[in-house]
Amino acid sequence: MFVIDCPAHGSRVLLSERRIRNLRNTDAGVLLDVECYCGHIEKIRTGRHGGSRRSSVPQ
Repeated sequence: MFVIDCPAHGSRVLLSERRIRNLRNTDAGVLLDVECYCGHIEKIRTGRHGGSRRSSVPQ
């Protein structure tokens, strides 16, 4: 389960692992794209090198 701050809802939204749209393991950490129920895609960087929840990750 993931909690994101969805700007479209203006609130926190609880998402299941079924909402994962992309998962990449990189030197910068694990990069996740999760899709809110409204269609907003939130980018999350996590893992050992993740640091912050939201990141400006190169595409």
